[in-house]
Amino acid sequence: MAGWVIWILLSAAGAAAQLELDCAAPERARALIEYARLSEIEQVEDIHRDLLDKGLARCPAGAGREPCRVERRRQAELDWERKLAEIKARYEKLHTDFEERCRAAVAGTRARGPAGVEPMFALC
Repeated sequence: MAGWVIWILLSAAGAAAQLELDCAAPERARALIEYARLSEIEQVEDIHRDLLDKGLARCPAGAGREPCRVERRRQAELDWERKLAEIKARYEKLHTDFEERCRAAVAGTRARGPAGVEPMFALC
């Protein structure tokens, strides 16, 4: 099971790294980042829910059952919040890097001119 979880997480992270973000279509790129973020959250949430269900099923019968279930839920909630924060931070960085790359590309184009030729006034 752990191998499957790692594979899903790596696949989602790889998908995020391979997004084709085009500065010429920034709204489309932003929507693509958001779609990938939400998709990864859904995948991780499904995995998290499955692991919680299996953990709760392992709690002993009898008097110790409820404290075990409460502790497993508490641990699962902490784990979920950590994973969610990691996903959000990763996609925020992806978005920020995209915006910075596009601003730099626009600034570079303006400094060089439309055909990559240095404008005359840049030589002064």
